[in-house]
Amino acid sequence: MIFNYIRFNNYRPYYGSQEVSFKNEKQLDSPYKANITLIGGKNGHGKTSLINAVFICLYGRRKFLKDEYEQIKRDAINRTFYREGGRESTIELSFSDRTGQYLIEVTFKETDKGEVQENRRIFVIAGDLLREATTSDDEFIAFIDQRIPLDVAPFFIFDAEKIKDLVGEHDKEKTVKAIQKIVSLELYNQLHLDLNQIRYNTELNLSKSVKDTDLEKLVKELETCTDELESLKAKERPDDLKIQYLSEEKNRLNQERRRKLANASSTKGQIHQRIGELENELKKLNQAVKSFDNALPKLIIKPLVIRLQQAIRKEQNYQTALSRSQAMFAPYDKFITDMLSKPMTPALSVEQKNQLMNHGRETWTRINKVQEMKVEPMNVLHVDYLSNNELQNILNWSPQGNINISEILTKRTRVENELKTLHDQIKDAPDVIDTHEEDEQISKVSEELGALYSTRKARNEVLRRLQDQHVRLSRELTNKRQARQELGPVEEKVNMMTKLINATQEFIDQVTVLKAKRLKVEIETILLQLFRKNDLHRVEFHPEEFVLRIYDDANSEINLVSRSEGEKQLIALAMIWALTKVSGTSFPFVIDTPLARLDSDHKSNLVNRFFTNLSDQVIILSTDTEITKDFYEEITPYVQKSYLLEYNEEVKSTEIMEGYFAFE
Repeated sequence: MIFNYIRFNNYRPYYGSQEVSFKNEKQLDSPYKANITLIGGKNGHGKTSLINAVFICLYGRRKFLKDEYEQIKRDAINRTFYREGGRESTIELSFSDRTGQYLIEVTFKETDKGEVQENRRIFVIAGDLLREATTSDDEFIAFIDQRIPLDVAPFFIFDAEKIKDLVGEHDKEKTVKAIQKIVSLELYNQLHLDLNQIRYNTELNLSKSVKDTDLEKLVKELETCTDELESLKAKERPDDLKIQYLSEEKNRLNQERRRKLANASSTKGQIHQRIGELENELKKLNQAVKSFDNALPKLIIKPLVIRLQQAIRKEQNYQTALSRSQAMFAPYDKFITDMLSKPMTPALSVEQKNQLMNHGRETWTRINKVQEMKVEPMNVLHVDYLSNNELQNILNWSPQGNINISEILTKRTRVENELKTLHDQIKDAPDVIDTHEEDEQISKVSEELGALYSTRKARNEVLRRLQDQHVRLSRELTNKRQARQELGPVEEKVNMMTKLINATQEFIDQVTVLKAKRLKVEIETILLQLFRKNDLHRVEFHPEEFVLRIYDDANSEINLVSRSEGEKQLIALAMIWALTKVSGTSFPFVIDTPLARLDSDHKSNLVNRFFTNLSDQVIILSTDTEITKDFYEEITPYVQKSYLLEYNEEVKSTEIMEGYFAFE
């Protein structure tokens, strides 16, 4: 993994849009490995802001204490830009690895309430195209931790003056776990845990495996359920036949009853009832004929009144349109009339005045964008000569609805004839038609059918319950038989997993010893290269504790905490270099103030042996006192690009410039 660039847009001390490129731009045929990006800046010029910006893009709030990160957010917008009205800043960090090229963009924006909110986005870079990758917070954390986990980051992005503290904390659990993660031991241990979990699940399945007694019990329950179902179904057929017979008998009795009623003459009561209905209908028909007599004059004048109403409405619409048109041009008419009434020399003729009025009207219409209404002239014959009440009475007049007198008279004749016939029939009509016997038989059959339907309903409910139970038992029996077949020889699986776990543990033990030996050799070799003293005689890296121990020439363990600040820094850097070599990974290094506490000999060793071989990408941030002219010339062949962070007092902001401090 390497960083491509970091870009600031009005972030903290960096005003406007500024960028630091980390890509190696030197010629490929150079004899030197140009892996260093050198960034110089005095204290307070923005070096810490740059390192924190890398942490913010990669880890966000996870890297900082809560109050610390809230303060970072409050100060995230450049003050000069803020005074100009700006309320937003961004950091962009681009990096590449074996899977592709990516861009992380973090935006800080102040809300109307004065709170600064953070928004984080990640893009996939394909040539000149950016494609935003939609990720949740958990997915983003997993994406970053697959590349540089948070607990490993302090080994690769650090302040060199503080990395010396690693010597005093090298035996702490947090440091040990981070070291094991770097050299992949944590991955092996996780594999061991996963295998143990698989064995546990297999043993759990073994404890839940299907026994013969369980299968026998299920088979017995299923047989009992099947017997009950067959017994109930055997009772269905006789009842169904009986229901069919009774239903046919009930239909026969109903038909016999209807036949008697159809063949018999109407009873006197029925005829009297029908006579009453017809007499009421005749009364309504006579009233309709009388209403027609009263409405006849209105029906005669109806067409004339409708034409009069239409003419009045047309005249009213004409007068309304004329009034609207006159109202639109009233200001103009008043103006032109007043103007033409003034004396003029020479006097205008009537024709000239008419032309002036017409042309002026057209001009006034165009300037005021008036839509002139076209009103066709017409003679007003009614509206001007009738009062409002008279007009309203005419418009509201409505004759009664259409009456089909021919249909009414025909219907009245039919009703009168039917009444005459009924009066003739009433003398010979019987009093009552007797269907008593059929009614009793129908009632008895209906009662028997009701009892049979109730019995069938109750039986069907039991059948449904037993059928559901039968399906459930059959499915459960099938699943248990299948599970027993799939489980197979579980004991053999458990034994195989145990052997695999033991083999994995043996591999972890051996690889841990191997990694510890390699770390010992690498740290010992590096210390001999970096230190000018020879009192660091022997190095041990304990394979069980995974802790560094250094011994003097008397074979006594050296108290690392008691060494000088510069020596502790060199020991910590040696551990980091050794971890990088043993892990076989390629991480970018960002190191702040690496040479401040070192003398000239140790500086030279770091420049020539450490930085140039540490990684494919080493980003060094230094002050103006760390790197002298001689050391700058010594490191220059390995520098792919140099930058200087220069604070501008006028704009109260830092400018990123190419180049480095000028040496006298």
